[in-house]
Amino acid sequence: MSTSDAARKTLAQRIAVAVVGIPIVVAMVVLGGWAWAGFVALVALGGAWEYRALAARKGVRVQPGGISLLAVAPPILAAAWMDYFAVLGAVVLVGVLLVWTLELARGPEMALLSTAATLAGALYVGAPLGTLVALRVWEHGGVADGIPGATVLVLLAVIWLADTAAYAVGRRWGRRPLAPRSSPKKTWEGAVACWSTATLVFPLLGSLVFTEIGLWELLGVGALIGVVMQLGDLAESQLKRDAGVKDSSALLPGHGGILDRVDSLLFAAPVLWGWLALRGGVL
Repeated sequence: MSTSDAARKTLAQRIAVAVVGIPIVVAMVVLGGWAWAGFVALVALGGAWEYRALAARKGVRVQPGGISLLAVAPPILAAAWMDYFAVLGAVVLVGVLLVWTLELARGPEMALLSTAATLAGALYVGAPLGTLVALRVWEHGGVADGIPGATVLVLLAVIWLADTAAYAVGRRWGRRPLAPRSSPKKTWEGAVACWSTATLVFPLLGSLVFTEIGLWELLGVGALIGVVMQLGDLAESQLKRDAGVKDSSALLPGHGGILDRVDSLLFAAPVLWGWLALRGGVL
């Protein structure tokens, strides 16, 4: 198969997965409650196991039980308690004790590295995804009536559109490598397209949802999301590069694995939630 044929096949797969997957995600967001929390928990579990597989390629033994429980806990607990900071703190405290207890049964070999990798992987995946549930449980006072899950839907739309812009511009006009050591195919042209799209789309959609917040503030948040989502992408690329793989898994044809799909969200969702928390709407 030629390079062009392979590229067309990959693009067709990406479109097919998106056509099927996006309506499912939107439906879960609209349903909210335990349906959304359970869906996010499954995503977190899948991402945690992909992280475990990446670590295994480096010879690091991540605890399967520890990383599974700690990755799933934040989304589930976020659905039950509004004070997500307090919940996360409790999860971290209990998680450290749990992981160390489990490590005692495995012996001293690589105990320090195993414990660190298990906790890091669980926090990398579970804690940020938990903020997606927290955003859905709590809706800002200015959210327009009749749009369930509007806050999460705006964030997802911004990331999907910005990712699409980065992909399209990068493939067509990308010339200058952005981070050649971590992700050789990413370019500055694609990065600018991603940032510009996020900066413009967030206030455009956000003005319909956050009706009490000014345009300049929404522009600033959009610009920030446009930066951090790309940092999340590059961070996951760094992990894959270190493990010597192209994708975190082959679960989603044309897209890679779960971590490949949520890498931007892992950084963007906590930023959005933190911004709203600082404005006094959450805490």
